[in-house]
Amino acid sequence: MRKLIASIALFVIFTNSLHASENTGPLTIELSEPNIRITIPGMPEIDMGVHPMNEHEPNFRLLGESDRISVSVITPNIDAAITPMSCASAVASLILSLNDVTREQLFLGRANEETFLIIYGLPMDSSVLLNTHIVSSVKTNQCIEAHVSKTSTSDSDIEPWFSGFGDSGIENL
Repeated sequence: MRKLIASIALFVIFTNSLHASENTGPLTIELSEPNIRITIPGMPEIDMGVHPMNEHEPNFRLLGESDRISVSVITPNIDAAITPMSCASAVASLILSLNDVTREQLFLGRANEETFLIIYGLPMDSSVLLNTHIVSSVKTNQCIEAHVSKTSTSDSDIEPWFSGFGDSGIENL
């Protein structure tokens, strides 16, 4: 377990390029309101359904699971104008406040001009929960966040996880 956590820390420090996994096609999620397309490379096809918290928290939109991978889509409205970078900064601050993770353990990067990535691992009993938040904004007042997580028990999962989201995207349709 320590080796897995140490590998994550070292990988985050030395990662300087991101690329998509060539093993699996991208997972594509489309919403009609807001009218967006989320593309997540290297993910298996996952059936997305209404998020179980949607009834009481309408910003929690979709949730899907496949094997050890979970994907959720959250679309909070913000009272003021917001940029994709502002959304990413707000999500990173929330992650730091809610999880047992430090700023040094977060990989913050850009997939493209409008899409930001926040990648990290959380230690669990004999495993690590690998997390990626793909973040952007639309309509100048709505953040878009796709949260992908995977329970990992193998060092071999770390490199593909931290380098596999470079072609992710959130785009207006």
